[in-house]
Amino acid sequence: MDVWLEIRRNGESGAKLLVSEYGDRLFAAAMLLCGDAGDAEDLVFRTLDRAVRKIDSYRPTGSFFAWLYSILLNFRRMDARRRRPATISSDVVDSIPAPPDAAAGASPGATADRAAVRDAVLRLPPELRETVVLRLFEGLDVDEVAAIQRVPAGTVKSRLHRAKELLRADLLDSDFNKGDSA
Repeated sequence: MDVWLEIRRNGESGAKLLVSEYGDRLFAAAMLLCGDAGDAEDLVFRTLDRAVRKIDSYRPTGSFFAWLYSILLNFRRMDARRRRPATISSDVVDSIPAPPDAAAGASPGATADRAAVRDAVLRLPPELRETVVLRLFEGLDVDEVAAIQRVPAGTVKSRLHRAKELLRADLLDSDFNKGDSA
């Protein structure tokens, strides 16, 4: 049964299913967006709460995760308007969960590489970071990203191009690539 149908059928068991199915994934996305575990937990909690309370507004014509992510992103934008962007500390990168398929059997070098990439993503400007998280980390297509961000598909492509340029430059300048130059 789909999560959204279970929420409509039985709010309590649907909420538990929602947390088990999407909680970690939303937390990883929230960490990439805000860089603070406390803020990320708050974003995820508010997102899940809003999703359960507003489940009747979900239309199953699109991705359920895209709908959830839209809620998360709206909360993040509201928070960003209320206060200055958070400074991202170096230890935050270690607290961002790795994607489930990448976590098993990862070598120490691969873990360091992932950490360098996540750190570089956290340094991107917010609109580029959002686009990268949605497209590259969550695997949504350009049209889904455009719908979530409420921008044309061309803007998403432009943001991806610019983000990749910045990431490439950042990673080439960082320790990420120094091991290959010996």
